[in-house]
Amino acid sequence: MVIQAEQFQPIELVVVQATAFCNLNCRYCYLSEETRKTKDKISLPLLSTFFSKILSSKYIGNRLIVSWHSGEPLVLGVRYYEAAIEMISQLKEQFCDPDFEILYDIQTNGTLIDENWCAFFKKHEDIITIGISCDGPGYMHDVYRKDWRESGTFEKTKRGMELLIENNIKFSLIAVISPRTLDYPDEFFDFFYFYRSDISEFRFNLLDEFSESGAFSYNNSQKYYAFLKAILDRIESSSLEHELLNIKNFSYFYDRLFSSSDERLKQTAHYMSLPFRAINIATNGDISTFYAGLSIDECADVYGDNAGLVIGNLKDQSLDDIAESPKLSRIVQDFQRSHSVCQDVCPYFELCPGGYNLIKFKRHGTFEAAETPECIVQVQTFSNALMDHINDHIKVASQD
Repeated sequence: MVIQAEQFQPIELVVVQATAFCNLNCRYCYLSEETRKTKDKISLPLLSTFFSKILSSKYIGNRLIVSWHSGEPLVLGVRYYEAAIEMISQLKEQFCDPDFEILYDIQTNGTLIDENWCAFFKKHEDIITIGISCDGPGYMHDVYRKDWRESGTFEKTKRGMELLIENNIKFSLIAVISPRTLDYPDEFFDFFYFYRSDISEFRFNLLDEFSESGAFSYNNSQKYYAFLKAILDRIESSSLEHELLNIKNFSYFYDRLFSSSDERLKQTAHYMSLPFRAINIATNGDISTFYAGLSIDECADVYGDNAGLVIGNLKDQSLDDIAESPKLSRIVQDFQRSHSVCQDVCPYFELCPGGYNLIKFKRHGTFEAAETPECIVQVQTFSNALMDHINDHIKVASQD
């Protein structure tokens, strides 16, 4: 199978693993401990090579987001990113139309933020957004987000957030919901609601290891449902628009539910997994696509080469070479079959954001399986909670 040109989407997002090293040892990190201890980084000359190939390619549109992620980006220091942004800006002028836009995002644990970083973020606030990983108050956050000495990191993360607020710098927050968090929906909401005026948005991810064996449990569906309904009730009690906490998980769902048919097509599992829409560059130049932030550590031997979904290396190849990779063609075929199975049997398919292909393979040893515990909890339970909340409103309105 040869991938047709229309199957390649313009590159919207480039996730750059400038370094895999992290000063924390979060227990749920998808990167291996060995990977997170490495001191390797992408040198500025090599970064120039990568972006020369990207910006001069036929795969870009009129806008690009560069996300520094997968490892702790701030360990490289302000000077690295000053030089990187200047270099990428020069390449943009060399290869792109005048109206081509490049924006940057830094996803950080927040523990290294100081006044120097705040000055850098303030200087580039028109092109850089900052995302902080924080799981809530200390008794939630410190369960998983520890340093290499097994100490909690909440106070350091909180101080980083406070420095951004003191310098009038907006940031986003992303939290991982753990089993402990499910027991405290009000405390979870209150913590992030406190920062509503200082953040641009808030998102959460559900931790998919609900037992010591790492197995995802169907039994957590009811607890997650109750947790979501409690959060939705709290949002409803914040009646004034300026008092709302912008939870992107909910707004994305409503967009998929209520958008036009054309817009809805761009939010399906099929679309979200089109090649090159998002690409990841590892410190050694390895390229993967389909999922933002995908690491070689995930399903490393799914294609028998111990390279996960890596489809090439940007040090040695052009994007055209990588686009013609037989492995990429095979992955596209596997993902298409995976989505077709779900579309045929799952009533939630139109509401599913996708991203479960590798989970299916890990669970069942094939891409042609359908339902997994992750789908039941993260898609079906989530959808049921939000739809039931809407239906409850409809019932109340009809009785008035």
